Amino acid sequence: MQTLKFLLTNSPITDKTPEWNDQFGAETVFWGVVRGIEDGKPITGINYTAYAAMAEKKLCEIGNEAKSIFCAHRAKIIHRTGMVYAAEPSVVIRVGCARSSAAFEISQWYLDKLKRVVPIWKDVVYKGNHS
Repeated sequence: MQTLKFLLTNSPITDKTPEWNDQFGAETVFWGVVRGIEDGKPITGINYTAYAAMAEKKLCEIGNEAKSIFCAHRAKIIHRTGMVYAAEPSVVIRVGCARSSAAFEISQWYLDKLKRVVPIWKDVVYKGNHS
């Protein structure tokens, strides 16, 4: 069994409840938080935009690829759109599976795929008109 849930949202990420079950003995949760510094300059935050229809299509492809690569697992990815201020989370990736080493590996794989393949763009908003 493998499932992937994906959500693009312009609302703050508040999903902090574990999703334990008796099939999976490990759950990793990765929080990607906007740093207050980008390229050595202070920022207000990051404005994220996405091509939602294509993002969903790409995530479906990634989910199918994960089925052929990894053991049974479930994954949930939530990514913010719109303005995300420094110290706020922009992405959360949850992975549940039987073993902790696999959960960490799968989580890292989803993060890498998300950054490289899914059409989500960021526009850094610098403090004091730095560019």
